[in-house]
Amino acid sequence: MTTSAPSTSPVVPRRYRLHCGIPALAAEIARRLQQFGWEACEEATLGLLIDGPWGVALQGLAQMSHGEWIVVTDNPCPEYWEDLWTGWPRGLLAGGHSVEHLAEALDRAASGESFRRTPQHDSPLTCPERRLLRLSAQGWENRRIAQELQLSEGTVRNGLCRVFEKLGFENRTQATLYYWGLWHLLELGPMREPTSNPV
Repeated sequence: MTTSAPSTSPVVPRRYRLHCGIPALAAEIARRLQQFGWEACEEATLGLLIDGPWGVALQGLAQMSHGEWIVVTDNPCPEYWEDLWTGWPRGLLAGGHSVEHLAEALDRAASGESFRRTPQHDSPLTCPERRLLRLSAQGWENRRIAQELQLSEGTVRNGLCRVFEKLGFENRTQATLYYWGLWHLLELGPMREPTSNPV
């Protein structure tokens, strides 16, 4: 009985693009994904879009016209996740994820699968209300929002009042910090319940 020698041909790494607003984090992710056979390459069509700092992925999806992206965010705002999903990524991961999860997500996307993994949530906002929240959180004044959405300023103002009421907030500042995942800056607990009156 003869046995053949194991193949010594090198394994060709699979390639992906990596975009992250924090260079040190990007370098660490790229280094660790190499252990799973994934090599960062700017020419790859499949990409990993790390939402660091928060907001990078939302802006990136709006600006990146080519390639298929897996978006990874730790922002805890469910409305933010929905806004990312409407940017048509190949995959969306929200919440804490290990490098193993990222490698698995790349494998799934490379096989043509579309997917999202987000914590269970129910937003009280309608799609138009969520859009008002997003534009307001991005610093748009009512007049600019009204022009963009072809609405009257009064309609925008009333819509934002409904958004604040549904989320349990008193003003634009609270809603903005909520959207960007910064509840703790106003000593707000999860589930949108104010625990103190901010000054």
